[in-house]
Amino acid sequence: MAPRRGERERSVQPRTGGPPVALGMAFAMVDSGGVSVALPTRPVIGILHPGVMGAAVGSALKPVAGAVIWAAAGRSITTSKRAELADLVGVPDLAELARRSDLIISLCPPRAAVDVAEQVAAALDGRRQRPLYLDANTVGPATVREIGVLLGEGTVVDGVIVGPPAWEPGRTVLWLAGAGAPVVAGLFGGSPFEVRVVGAEVGAAALAAGP
Repeated sequence: MAPRRGERERSVQPRTGGPPVALGMAFAMVDSGGVSVALPTRPVIGILHPGVMGAAVGSALKPVAGAVIWAAAGRSITTSKRAELADLVGVPDLAELARRSDLIISLCPPRAAVDVAEQVAAALDGRRQRPLYLDANTVGPATVREIGVLLGEGTVVDGVIVGPPAWEPGRTVLWLAGAGAPVVAGLFGGSPFEVRVVGAEVGAAALAAGP
């Protein structure tokens, strides 16, 4: 498929040291066995949930996403207004978000991280092609590894955000680890978030970011 006007192919340098690959302008990572993790050219990105940080993350990803969506069920009027201001697209509930998303980003109170992952796992039951799942909450390595067991470690990316909601560059770092970390990092290129990929093991981002 030819790029639309104003678009260009983007690729991600794999951690294995091999050449970057562009699959029809998709974000991809390669290993010795070929493509292991990939996203569509314009992925649908689901945000759980658009609080102050979630709205900033969603806004940062809008230039590379086909849509940035959020689950409206049970959310407050304040959250709804914040999502509207960030120009995020509301869907009825978490199940619909999980069905549509190529990448799901969890941004919630740390104590709720496992519960949100359990809800996503239930919503994804029976879905053949699983989305990537970025847990960007401030949780310890053991918790994010538990989330990896719930959703499949190969699809889970461990993320820790250090700094305020990023509306301008230079203040906020997003640490990433996991098999899909380079792919997710590519989505944030040119955004206000400075991304640091620290390894392929889930839990490494929490350790690298420190207390």
